[in-house]
Amino acid sequence: MTRHALIIDDDPDFRELIAGLLSTFGFSCMESEGLQDIACDPSSLQADLILVDYELGDFTGADVLSYLRERNVEAGIILMSACHDDDMQAMINQGRRSGLDMLGQLSKPFDLKHLASMLNDLDEHHNPLTLAELDEALAQQQLHLVYQPKIDLASGQLSGAEALVRWQHPLRGMVMPNQFIALAERSNRIESLTWQVINQGFGQQQEWQSQGLTLNLALNLSPQLLRSRDMLKKLDALASQHQVDPHTITLELTESCGIDCLTYARHLLNAIRERGYRLALDDFGTGFSSMMQLYNLPFDELKIDQCFVGRSDSHPEARAITRTIVELGQRLNLAVVGEGIETTQQRDYLCDTRCNLGQGYLFARPMTVTDFNAWSHCPPTAVSALIQRHAPSFH
Repeated sequence: MTRHALIIDDDPDFRELIAGLLSTFGFSCMESEGLQDIACDPSSLQADLILVDYELGDFTGADVLSYLRERNVEAGIILMSACHDDDMQAMINQGRRSGLDMLGQLSKPFDLKHLASMLNDLDEHHNPLTLAELDEALAQQQLHLVYQPKIDLASGQLSGAEALVRWQHPLRGMVMPNQFIALAERSNRIESLTWQVINQGFGQQQEWQSQGLTLNLALNLSPQLLRSRDMLKKLDALASQHQVDPHTITLELTESCGIDCLTYARHLLNAIRERGYRLALDDFGTGFSSMMQLYNLPFDELKIDQCFVGRSDSHPEARAITRTIVELGQRLNLAVVGEGIETTQQRDYLCDTRCNLGQGYLFARPMTVTDFNAWSHCPPTAVSALIQRHAPSFH
């Protein structure tokens, strides 16, 4: 079967050279000069492989990668550049964290063996998951949770954790959510998947409670569960089974996922809150119905999407939006969480805005429960610095 590649470079001679090489590997190639071309013709993104030059005239490779993230592109991506430095590797790492399948960097002039190696990685890892594999994963309990700490930015204390799902595939290895959640949603498996996540999360919360560890545990709740007739009954049964106090659980709804009927959703979410659960609106600011959902539905918490927090130390616009969301939450008496904190500057800016909670790689990556327990007894300096920042000074 012919594979398709998209080459994004403003040098026509280089595009022609790469296209010729890729054809020897069995690719049919399309060529683009830059962001304007693909923005005007999004169908060109239906490719198995995308090569992006870092310097593209009025735009950069970073601009293109941002667009690819917005379009939820699943192709393998190679970043091309005449230099190989820390900035390029940081961009590749950031792309991976945001869900892009970054194969690596191709230097100019390039090494043909290196290109062949990355294409081999594409062959090994860019094989779409099948519904049969997902069904087996759900039946065989191949899904498990990892936990990312949530830090009280005013005190530096560990406040809670967000549970994130991972799939340990017997052949593919670790499969990340961006590779299977969309498949679960398309195939109506997301409800079964979400109940498994909630069941595992409640079980872990029960274990922490038995150890005397008091944490608020955040679990992602698919909006599709709001259409389930017996949702409240199942939730009550799991809480009773694991003897979990609902007041220690936050259920997060992703803002970018639509909710069909706000009137019914408000009724259901109010019933959940009456049981003691907290409700959070996740990824706030990235969808089209943010304000309408915030106005109509009974949330306790706003989570600022990492696309704003992650740029708050370098882009004035992102700083302004981040501060505005914090102030909005304060006016609505909502707790505000900053996601995706990666630098001390981002952390300090959120502290200055009086954002309540923070999470991100600066503090900790998502961890197994064993690593999380060890981390909780010996947090990193990025957390300790918060305690020192707010400690009273004596003269």
